[in-house]
Amino acid sequence: MRERVSREEPAYLRQPETVAEARQRFSPAEMARTLSEINDSLQRYEATALADVAATLADVAESLPRTAREFQVMNREEWMTPDEAARHLNCTSTKAFQEIIAKESVPRHYLSERLPRYSRSELDKWLMDR
Repeated sequence: MRERVSREEPAYLRQPETVAEARQRFSPAEMARTLSEINDSLQRYEATALADVAATLADVAESLPRTAREFQVMNREEWMTPDEAARHLNCTSTKAFQEIIAKESVPRHYLSERLPRYSRSELDKWLMDR
């Protein structure tokens, strides 16, 4: 004999109650208390979220001068794109350089989200250590 399967939708798929339906189920005092609890919860959540944002911004503000100093110290010509790094290592092509990168642990840095940069001195050291 087959077990009967319930056709009732899970709670998360059901349409929310309309205000009129909620008024019929709950007294005004219950609704006011529930809305007050929701408001308190949202305010606590907002305060926590804002505190986290403030802490993150404080960390960034604290590290920003150090990062700026580090970038000033770095020689702009020291950082190379993949094409420049390939030429520096006398690779036959950028594709050949990319194959080397895939196989070996060539030091690289992401100064932006898109394109890795290679330090001339780190590449030279890597080459000498091989």
